[in-house]
Amino acid sequence: MSRIKRGFSHVDPGIFVVLAICLLALWPFISRPSLPLETDAELHIFRLAELSRLIRAGELFPRWAPNFYYGYGYPIFNYYAPLTYYLGLGIDFMPVLGPVQAVKALFILGLAGAGIGMYSYVRELWGRPAGLVSAAAYIYAPYVLFVDPHARGDLAESFSFALFPLALWAMDRLRRRPSSWNWLISITLVSAVVLSHNLMAMVFTTLLAGWVIWQMIIGGIRSPFDHRSNLASWILQFRLLNSLILGVGVAAFFWLALVLEQDAVNLSSLVGKGGHFDFRNHFLTVRELFSLPQRIDWGASEPNFLLSGGLVQLLLGGIGILAVAVGWARRRSQGWYFVFASAGLVLMILPVSTFFWEILPLIQFLQFPWRLLGPLAAVLAVLNGIGTDVVLQRVAPRVKFLVPAIAVGLIMISSLALIQVPPWPEDFGATTAARVLQEELSGRWLGTTSTADFVPARVDIMPKAKGAMKEAILNNQPIDRVNWATLPEDTEVITEYLSPLHFRYHVSGNNDFLLRLFLFDFPGWRGTVDGQAVKTEVGRPEGFLVVPVPAGEHEVEVEFGQTPARTLAVGISGISLFLALLIAWFWYRNPPELAENYDETGIGNEKMNHVLWSLICISLAVFLLNAVIIERAGWLHQMSTGAQAIPASFDVDAKFGDQIALIGYDSAERTVHPGDQVEITAYWKALQPLDINYQVFVHLKDAEDNLVAQSDKLNPGDFPTKRWPIDKYVRDEHQLLLPADLPPGEYQLSLGLWVVEDGWRLPLLDNSGAQIRDNFILSPPLIVE
Repeated sequence: MSRIKRGFSHVDPGIFVVLAICLLALWPFISRPSLPLETDAELHIFRLAELSRLIRAGELFPRWAPNFYYGYGYPIFNYYAPLTYYLGLGIDFMPVLGPVQAVKALFILGLAGAGIGMYSYVRELWGRPAGLVSAAAYIYAPYVLFVDPHARGDLAESFSFALFPLALWAMDRLRRRPSSWNWLISITLVSAVVLSHNLMAMVFTTLLAGWVIWQMIIGGIRSPFDHRSNLASWILQFRLLNSLILGVGVAAFFWLALVLEQDAVNLSSLVGKGGHFDFRNHFLTVRELFSLPQRIDWGASEPNFLLSGGLVQLLLGGIGILAVAVGWARRRSQGWYFVFASAGLVLMILPVSTFFWEILPLIQFLQFPWRLLGPLAAVLAVLNGIGTDVVLQRVAPRVKFLVPAIAVGLIMISSLALIQVPPWPEDFGATTAARVLQEELSGRWLGTTSTADFVPARVDIMPKAKGAMKEAILNNQPIDRVNWATLPEDTEVITEYLSPLHFRYHVSGNNDFLLRLFLFDFPGWRGTVDGQAVKTEVGRPEGFLVVPVPAGEHEVEVEFGQTPARTLAVGISGISLFLALLIAWFWYRNPPELAENYDETGIGNEKMNHVLWSLICISLAVFLLNAVIIERAGWLHQMSTGAQAIPASFDVDAKFGDQIALIGYDSAERTVHPGDQVEITAYWKALQPLDINYQVFVHLKDAEDNLVAQSDKLNPGDFPTKRWPIDKYVRDEHQLLLPADLPPGEYQLSLGLWVVEDGWRLPLLDNSGAQIRDNFILSPPLIVE
């Protein structure tokens, strides 16, 4: 017992306060079983389940998911950051638990880790109270608290928000206290950032690199060996840059292979002008950036929400910026970096930065400028801490303990509306390959991606699911990939061995022939005949793998393996890891003597205890206020029922056949100008379970019924109608770009539903069930000046 007490005596009590602050943010995950079905969370669950099956089959780092995309295979693990899935395996392999519990645990760890990481970094520079306020500001930033974990369900991106401040903390400790332990922690966390999420890795690595360069500019990296001109001194002097380079290098086995093999898939679907992934459609206005959260409608299939930087965080961050600018802040030179970083991120979120989005390399892959709200939350959180520290220096000692409590209380109360997450089913259901196929057949996504992001480039036409393969997957049987219909009559193929990434066949025939497999061709697939490598071919237009087989009796093997690009990437990772360990060993034998400690802004132990207890009390008070009163009363959420959409500006009841009703719409503009973008939002509701995926159109016509602008979607609300619930409405946003030469006049907007494959529209019915027309006309008309 005494050892346990001694162990706890070395634990910073502020960590427990951070966990108390986190409790409200974690409550939706803690208080409910399972996870949502209609967010990206389900995709991460299915990917983790697929990886688990592959690992159990002996494939330690598979880059290929053989059961995805109707069973044709998908290189998801070659192109999507793998860290969260491998961390999830540690929970998935536990008795009773599974992929759903693993993904939920990672969401919880990500939020808690974000708070702990931010607290740890700010504490050591500006004191414990500042660190606690920074932790609250970060955790309760709208993007970190709600948008990523709940509205989008993006596990990988959400988890990256924990790794960035932890990496920043580790690198700052390495700056101030170089040691072999801090060196290895820094490299490990930098590598984890790179492996956490493809896009956030670019942003956060850039921010870390900028921070390292800033330390070099301001002279923030000191060395006790400055007078020596040798390799050891150089490594120590440039330890931050070296740790960043080696951290990125350790992760090269993933990112370098991705870069070198980017042409092997169709990444062009991730960007494009005029589409959903066009960054020009996703800037925020200053008003949106400073907006408070709105109440979420639980009657919607997918919640509508405002993208915001967090009003309280922006205001408190403004105090920090002012303190740095006028010289009030301690460690002002450190603070300036976050002032510049916040200004740059805000700039890139607003439309004024369009020019930079068009010219900077790779940035268009971010797709949504508002995605930078996450990194902005991190740098604002630091500025919140600096502002708190400045206020603490200027208030009377007897009230110092109230400053962090008031700041944290305001942050948490302002975020209460975002804690009212819509309920989700208590049972997620199966995570088997059969369940994945069923979801793919429903039409929402393929291969756990919605835009065919990583379909091999040799696929010209997306193939439909094959009957025999469907039956095998649905019945949990090994997939028979042989295209039997193309075999010559005198040819026999016997399957000898099947594993997820390795197939062996005994083949006999009187003539040369092509063994065609229902398997996407992709770098890494190799064919051998009697142990000798053969040059495989591509079966166009589906892009399937084809193995030439000579006449006679042979053993044919097809196996997925390495490529030169992957071998190079793994080699660079191995060299980087070796160098990191070598330097750590050297520092262990020759420890540098350099340390810079932090202080508590002049707050004594007694006052510090008051700070900690006041923060615990305010955190628990807000938590109980929400759990006991607000949630039960339903004050901070809406609940549309029946043929009602509370957020709609215009209520209607327009029935399209007996299938779908238009129950409302928004049309903000009445008077517009040529070249403007007109925004229309429709609110649809299924009248019964649907067995057809309908498409939607929005047309703008002139007085002569000529079509002048339109918006078409394959899925209304980006949600296949086959999957629509009958108890919730679907919010469907459209943008119509008016022609620059559109003549002035009165124009009419209309919308409707149709089936693109057959070319017929759903009829609009009156109250008696008779057809009126095949579209609904919105009012009032649009006036173009």
